[in-house]
Amino acid sequence: MLKQLLKSTATMSFVFLASLPASAQVHVDIPLPGLEIRVGHRAPPPMRREVRPNRPGRDHIWVPGAWDWQNNDWGWVSGRWDRPNERHARWIRARYVREGRAWRYEPGHWSNQRVIEGDDYRRWRDENRRDRGRGRGRDRDRDRDRNDR
Repeated sequence: MLKQLLKSTATMSFVFLASLPASAQVHVDIPLPGLEIRVGHRAPPPMRREVRPNRPGRDHIWVPGAWDWQNNDWGWVSGRWDRPNERHARWIRARYVREGRAWRYEPGHWSNQRVIEGDDYRRWRDENRRDRGRGRGRDRDRDRDRNDR
């Protein structure tokens, strides 16, 4: 009797411990590789027209193709059918925003993923701020000289 009680207790303990990770899942907002804001040094080409293949399942969402800044140039990433990793996640398209003489590129991603600033973008942004500050002062001095004439 004692042997059977110990055996069933051990089984119950195993089941309980094995189920802990599933019930204790925590959403960790870690950026995935390639989810970094980068800077492109020229405008992205026009978007390509794509033909969508048949949808593989009801839970699939069409992720449109986009230009991705790769190795100092724009590279096309074709559209595809994909499934969100969480039920209510939605696809956020890639964004291209002109900043001075460059383009801020935010890659497409699911709404539950976090996009961070890449090292190249952060470096460019910091240099651009410093240059803008110096440029404004020089322009002001040049304008003042013109007005004194």
